[in-house]
Amino acid sequence: MHFSYLEHVDREVLPTIEILWEVSRAFHSDSDRYVADYYQLLSETAEATAEHTGVDRLQALIDRFYFTLGFSDAPEPVAGSKRILLDRVISLRTGLPVSLALLLQEAGAYAGLPLEVVDFPGYPLLRFDWQQQSYFVDPLNGELLENRQVEERFIDVTEDALDFSWDMIEIADQKSVLVRYLTELKHAFINDLEFANALTVVHMILTILPDDPYEIRDRGYVLEELDCQRAAVDDYQYFVEQCPDDPSAQLLRLQLETWATPQHTLH
Repeated sequence: MHFSYLEHVDREVLPTIEILWEVSRAFHSDSDRYVADYYQLLSETAEATAEHTGVDRLQALIDRFYFTLGFSDAPEPVAGSKRILLDRVISLRTGLPVSLALLLQEAGAYAGLPLEVVDFPGYPLLRFDWQQQSYFVDPLNGELLENRQVEERFIDVTEDALDFSWDMIEIADQKSVLVRYLTELKHAFINDLEFANALTVVHMILTILPDDPYEIRDRGYVLEELDCQRAAVDDYQYFVEQCPDDPSAQLLRLQLETWATPQHTLH
């Protein structure tokens, strides 16, 4: 599988949103219709919020995105791919926070509001800088957070296991954003039992992270579910060799030994 749009993310040659549209196209032939609809909405949103500036414009954008357009968090406890792939999130108006964040970021760009994706435990936030002050948007519901609230949320999410530092709340680079998004999509396809699509996503991630042992292990699992045991053996063996101390490595060793043992049929 070849994904040229994922080959140069270290250099950020393409805008992240353009790459995400390509990811949607890989799974849905009608994706462009929803993308076109979304940009029409963004044009209308930019016009509707034009009278405001700064934080007031950000709040107007948030209100329109979550209330007028009706975007909201996914209702299921375990979300499927339709809550992650951006074209389906546009169509259904519901999605996981990572997808809502990326759509809201693009809405901000159209409205002249640069929003940065911030690496955060649990799910990413968006950051807006205005007049030497940083504001953070919770993509789950559009709540606008200031510094103290971000710190309190960090403590809650990490259950006070880590000491908060602003150095830990970094603007995410394109590679990190895409890996986080694609990892969510991989798990969603596995949850949907759509293993062929999950395999496609694993190959997308491996385009960004070549030879990553954990992704190769996951590819082995997906291949096993697709009844490709011989290929799964190679991937599991690679993982065991690269990560011998990982807790899952021992289980995989036992599984590989079982597969290697001749099975005798009793008559």
